[in-house]
Amino acid sequence: MGDTIMEKRLFIIRAMSNIHCGVGQEVADIDLPTAREAMTGFPIVPGSTIKGVLRDYFNNYIEDKEGLLAAFGPEFANQAGNEHASALMLTDARILALPVRSFAGVFAYVTAPLVLERLRRDLIQVPLREDLTEIPEVETENALVLSESENMVGVKILLEDLDLNANRVNGSWQKWVNFLTGANFFDGAWGTKIARPRFTLVSNDVFSFLCDTALPVAARIKLDEKTGTVKRGGLWYEESLPAETILCGLVVATKSYRKGKDMTAEDILSTFATQELTLQLGGNATTGKGICSISFMPAENSHGENI
Repeated sequence: MGDTIMEKRLFIIRAMSNIHCGVGQEVADIDLPTAREAMTGFPIVPGSTIKGVLRDYFNNYIEDKEGLLAAFGPEFANQAGNEHASALMLTDARILALPVRSFAGVFAYVTAPLVLERLRRDLIQVPLREDLTEIPEVETENALVLSESENMVGVKILLEDLDLNANRVNGSWQKWVNFLTGANFFDGAWGTKIARPRFTLVSNDVFSFLCDTALPVAARIKLDEKTGTVKRGGLWYEESLPAETILCGLVVATKSYRKGKDMTAEDILSTFATQELTLQLGGNATTGKGICSISFMPAENSHGENI
């Protein structure tokens, strides 16, 4: 694949309702935990989940079925004469900002230096024409906020059970907040009026703790149809990502490998990774869970790269 051109864009997911992308049952306090990275323990939405939902969406709305097969691959890969790689790839959607209950301001959008460092690495791939080179450092007992923060309680930030010293700073943190609350991540006034005064930077350790303890866990039951009571063994606990969670990842495209369907990598992205979509991810679709928006960085920020 040395002469293959790859085009890349950042995609952003914003949860409108709780998202449960599970990993099956575990022998633990939570029966159905949400999917997490093995390395960090941070929650994710698997790229395979997103790709499958995108394929289903475009299968219903796009007339160019050959283009669909070129982008997402054949429906039955083992069918004779029908084997080819898909031209569209998506990384796992990693957590970017976790909404956490706050004593003041109702909730805070919490992120961490490691999260921003990984985002910056993705932005280099896009690339983005903004100077976001410096990531502020923060001690375990502290939190960085902007001067207009609505989460302040005196000189403290109270998140869940955590009591953190609030440092009002601007500089590089303000550049990051300006970027994270811009039009690529939020619609209309939500970014400037709601998200901006709630963005909070905590240490990597504190963020990891919140990812372990601050996600919603719901008790679910299954009723016995005959008795109308809880079925024996029909109680379980299910973890999910809360509404307003922000995640992001990379969508990568190559040229079409489907015979008789020539499409460049940019053609693939322009067709399948441009418009903002409202999708349903994960389980519990009939109860309104998993509703989210997925948007893509503008095409002018993308570039091709030989691999």
